[in-house]
Amino acid sequence: MIRYRPLARALVLLSALATAACAPMGPGGGGAVDPDAPVEIALLVPLGSSDPQREGLGQGLANAAELARQDVRDVDLRITVHPTGGTPEQARAAASAAVEAGADVVLGPLFSDSTIAAAPVAQGAGLQVLSFSNNPDVAGGNVFLLGTSFRTAAERIAGYTIAQGLTQVAIVHPEGAEGELARQAVADAVARAGGTVVGSAGYPLSVQGITENMPAIARQVRGSGANVVVLTDGPTGGLAFVAETLRGLGVRQQAVQFAGLQRWDTSPQTLSQPALDRGWFPAPDPATAGAFAGRYEAAYGAAPHPLAGLGYDGIAAIAALVAEARAEGSSDPFSTTRLTKPSGFAGALGIFRFNGDGTGDRALAVFAVTDDTALPIDPARRSFGADGS
Repeated sequence: MIRYRPLARALVLLSALATAACAPMGPGGGGAVDPDAPVEIALLVPLGSSDPQREGLGQGLANAAELARQDVRDVDLRITVHPTGGTPEQARAAASAAVEAGADVVLGPLFSDSTIAAAPVAQGAGLQVLSFSNNPDVAGGNVFLLGTSFRTAAERIAGYTIAQGLTQVAIVHPEGAEGELARQAVADAVARAGGTVVGSAGYPLSVQGITENMPAIARQVRGSGANVVVLTDGPTGGLAFVAETLRGLGVRQQAVQFAGLQRWDTSPQTLSQPALDRGWFPAPDPATAGAFAGRYEAAYGAAPHPLAGLGYDGIAAIAALVAEARAEGSSDPFSTTRLTKPSGFAGALGIFRFNGDGTGDRALAVFAVTDDTALPIDPARRSFGADGS
């Protein structure tokens, strides 16, 4: 059974955390845990705000974590939800409340600034943090990322497109820190896969910005010799408008393949855009993700948020680590060595693993848009192999 910790009580602890929040991030260790006793998991999710989208996402993560807990056999996991409100201040307070309550490991928070705020508090108590964030800048020390990074998605889509002979790559991305992070991830992945970046261009993320900048970007793409354009934007941004505008400005489907960095299947409206028809994008293994979605909907009466599966995966990893430690007679299930085992873990969204620097890898499938539907065209791998390959 999931337990919920009230947000109000956690907030009174904020003033006591100023010193802890400034503590340096050293190597994560993890405290001694009796794997034969109940394992206390502090689940930090963005509940307790006035934002309905954050509330829905936070509840989805908690629901998925409970589904995973119900699937666990022979390991006693106790989950307590600590609302963060989606803010760094409340995340810091939630982490302190988790420490006070005797947590053995922290699962969450979601946002990168909340992770930065919570991690030193957890580290001061010797706790590892399995964050839902995908931002590599917050990884390391006692923080390990469950979210799918731009690097992981870029390696998958770049590897696939280049294997199809589409080696001349243009990158079109929103301006700003996130857009630049995505652009760099694609550029690095293309180079590793043996392709060539023949051009890249950014645009302000607004209707006016896209409208004003696309004519020059379209000319650049047409003149670059690109045979594939990676669009790093997502369905909640300017993806559909950018694709439609580029096609309308002469970037023809017959000459230039569109590929995505983010999931397009989270929006039926996006999949129905003619400009994205036959486009490719990476997403979790449809077999495992589909099975999870079916179970979630049966249990809670609604489809899961696209990120909800991270809650399931976090609990699945924790359960596997505790079971492994118990089998070996160890009291250190959350050591960095165990967390970063090359073979990784299996979860609702496919297989995943943590790297020594705290970042993560995930096995992704490649999908194509066909008649308003996303269909898998290249399956996700089912194993990393014991050597991490």
